[in-house]
Amino acid sequence: MAITKLDQLIKLVRTKPKKTVVVAYGQDELTILATKKAIDLKFADFILIGDREVIKSNCKKHNIDPRIYEIIHEPDEIKSGKRALTVLNNGKGDVLMKGLISTDKLLRCIIDKENGIMIPNATLSHISIAEIPNYHKLLIFTDAAFIPRPNIDQKIAMTNYAIQIARKIGIKRPKVSIISFSEKTNPKIPSAVDGAFISKMADRNQIKNADIDGPLSIDLSIDPESLKYKGVTSCVQGNADCLVFPFLEVANVFYKSLTYFAQARMVTYIVGTKIPTTLSSRTDSLENKLYSLAFACLMANKDETEIEE
Repeated sequence: MAITKLDQLIKLVRTKPKKTVVVAYGQDELTILATKKAIDLKFADFILIGDREVIKSNCKKHNIDPRIYEIIHEPDEIKSGKRALTVLNNGKGDVLMKGLISTDKLLRCIIDKENGIMIPNATLSHISIAEIPNYHKLLIFTDAAFIPRPNIDQKIAMTNYAIQIARKIGIKRPKVSIISFSEKTNPKIPSAVDGAFISKMADRNQIKNADIDGPLSIDLSIDPESLKYKGVTSCVQGNADCLVFPFLEVANVFYKSLTYFAQARMVTYIVGTKIPTTLSSRTDSLENKLYSLAFACLMANKDETEIEE
């Protein structure tokens, strides 16, 4: 059965073996509160890497016993990220979580040739799963954090990642929209050309397990009435499970608009790494950090390929 609400992720991950999460620069209040909630829900244990005194101070502020964590003292931001990767590479953790460390510093650690966790020759990308109050199911989209101007190979990888994530949450054959500002195929518009290219790849079964259409605008991707009004036929049917955006700034504005205007709940996740990695923003809510943790822990269950529909 497909997951349609993020609360279902919490219920599902609680039925799985508990995971150990390593937190890079895990010393800020929101990270500590989210990890404490995950401990209370019994789906994860935590190794916090950061300034021991700051961690203890924030624990004390919220009446949390710091002994529930394994704490590794490393007060330097970049060194804490490197130490987190070392711990994971030594087999002492299952999931990487971003704490107070900045995204660019954590990425430098992830892609490090000696100590990183990037899959060789993979495209490193960012996936979001949004629960939007006025949309009838979860919406997966990419890439709101990493790739400023994805080329066609990167967009193909992003499309495949979105399909894989959709299947993980029980959507056997996701509907994927390759986003442009219009459904018109215009050779002068790169996003339109890329959308048509990827759509035709799906028609030829070069991309499998999904119904893919592009270029499509947002309205035609998620609103059947807009399709009827414009007289457009699409295999996505105005019922998209996944959106692949043309540029980072478009996806990032979409992400923040959902968060601030629509009060969407959100999972953020890195794809292209050997170890499941959650990448919540430092300003993300406690709730969103918890959902991202739950999803990363779910992805760490190696025996599962996807949730059965």
